[in-house]
Amino acid sequence: MTTVQEVMTDNVTEAKPSDSLESLAREMDEHDVGFLPIAEEDKLVGVVTDRDIVRRGLAKDFKSNGVAAEQIMTEKVITALPDMKVEEASRLMQDHQIKRLLVAEDRKIKGVVSLGDLAISNNEQSAENALGEIKK
Repeated sequence: MTTVQEVMTDNVTEAKPSDSLESLAREMDEHDVGFLPIAEEDKLVGVVTDRDIVRRGLAKDFKSNGVAAEQIMTEKVITALPDMKVEEASRLMQDHQIKRLLVAEDRKIKGVVSLGDLAISNNEQSAENALGEIKK
């Protein structure tokens, strides 16, 4: 059985809790990603998505230059362990309605696995099932 570690992307761009909305948006644009894990002293403390920037930041009439990642991040982050089976990771994504799953061990970020990673890893059915549930 394939593990998450075998299909994950291990080069993950991180941000700091004090990073501004502009900084987060620039990083997302530069790396062509829709979310950034937020780490402090190499430990995962949250995640910010492009949707968070808009809905929790800009749409709340914040002055974007005064809003930091820690003010809009999701602190309860669903994660996978590197040795988790891909099918289990797919179920986690499905159950929690998420398209990307951070891989962490002792709150240290190891990588990220996406629905696309699952599909490419010959687990198309797992990816299709998760995407079907996430879209509902």
